[in-house]
Amino acid sequence: MSNQATLHYAYDPFCGWCYGAAPLLTAASELEELKIVLHGGGMLVHDSAKMMSAEWRDFVRPHETRITALSGQAFGDAYRDGTQFNYDVVLDSAPPTAAMLAAEELVGAGLQMLKRLQTAYYVEGRPIADCAELTRLAAELGLDDERFFAAFETATSRLPAHFEETRELLWRAGGRGFPTLALEKDGALQLLHLGQFLGKPAQFREVLESLLAPASANA
Repeated sequence: MSNQATLHYAYDPFCGWCYGAAPLLTAASELEELKIVLHGGGMLVHDSAKMMSAEWRDFVRPHETRITALSGQAFGDAYRDGTQFNYDVVLDSAPPTAAMLAAEELVGAGLQMLKRLQTAYYVEGRPIADCAELTRLAAELGLDDERFFAAFETATSRLPAHFEETRELLWRAGGRGFPTLALEKDGALQLLHLGQFLGKPAQFREVLESLLAPASANA
């Protein structure tokens, strides 16, 4: 479709608030006239990557309680009672971001991969920065192991440029972190304020439909 509107989504796989916003992305994906483009933020990469620790657990848990209260998105027992006490778990945004990019490149399944990564980590407690685990998740989505690995390697090499593009998007949209959603339509970029829609995917979809309607329809 020409002049198709684009919903830009800046996220990080280890961002709990992005997990809280997942139902909003599901609602947006149901709109055929809307293209969704994912932008990994690289929140935990290079010197910012870390191992699971008591300090990290104590930092994120108050946020997670609030995320569940506002969005209804639950954090599983395997994550809260297992992963958050397993100090061998790596918190590195690069591998799961590369997995999303690989799935998008192969079959246009970037959003499906992101949603699977979020559920795998926050509900099932799986180590989503582990390459073998990512390959298993890709297989669950029906992706061929060899093709996924090749696409994953290519995506990994392109991550620095991808993260830079995300920073540029955030600057242009006026976003301050993750998650950030911005609607691009007719050459203009409009920041969408997510807080009011957490736990209200149907309302979010209605707002998107209104924004996507031709100007004459809103007159």
